[in-house]
Amino acid sequence: MKKMVKSLSPIVLGALVCFLLANSQFVLAAGNSTFHQTINPGTLATDIRSASSTPVTSPSVSMSAKTFSFACQSGGSASTGTFGTNAERIYVDNPDGADNGWNLTIAATGGASALWANGGATNKFDFNDSSGSGCTDGDSDTFGGQLTINPTTATTTTDYSGSSTTGITFGSSSSFSSSTPITLVNASAGSSDIWRGYVTGIGLSQTIPAEIPADAYSINLTLTVTAL
Repeated sequence: MKKMVKSLSPIVLGALVCFLLANSQFVLAAGNSTFHQTINPGTLATDIRSASSTPVTSPSVSMSAKTFSFACQSGGSASTGTFGTNAERIYVDNPDGADNGWNLTIAATGGASALWANGGATNKFDFNDSSGSGCTDGDSDTFGGQLTINPTTATTTTDYSGSSTTGITFGSSSSFSSSTPITLVNASAGSSDIWRGYVTGIGLSQTIPAEIPADAYSINLTLTVTAL
């Protein structure tokens, strides 16, 4: 048997399409999209960089050489130096991470018991003993000597267009005592929330006790920047 298929007339087919359209819902997508982007604050940081802004791998400070003396060398006869030069700039980056301000401090890496020492640590003297104006020992390590840091001689330079020196101040001239850090720079809440700059020209003076053997001495210090 042949199977019979009856075609719908154009009128019936049109009516069926109209019925389907009338009873269907169509959702059209919007032609525009909203993009979202978040910029998070960066991390407050400090380091030592060259004049070309390259991190210095092994920064160092050279104090003035002294001659062996049977007397304590302090005041005008103390060893002196400068922390922060054009070749080794003390940088602080605040990429919107410390909107209430920050401070920059320095302390001995080894803490209160740290000492100036020669290569074999057989000869030593202190950096934080105030006894006898730094000339004699007054703590438990049996060594005299005291390092003074003077940020008031320093200069701050900004190298980001949105930065300014508003709210940026230096700490006072201070001598190390025990493990207390010395403040180099303070940035108040009124300072720029986004700030980048560097410090040069911090004065140093080390009192050297009498009869310290002729040798080459060194001590490690660490910078720390803290959000307020």
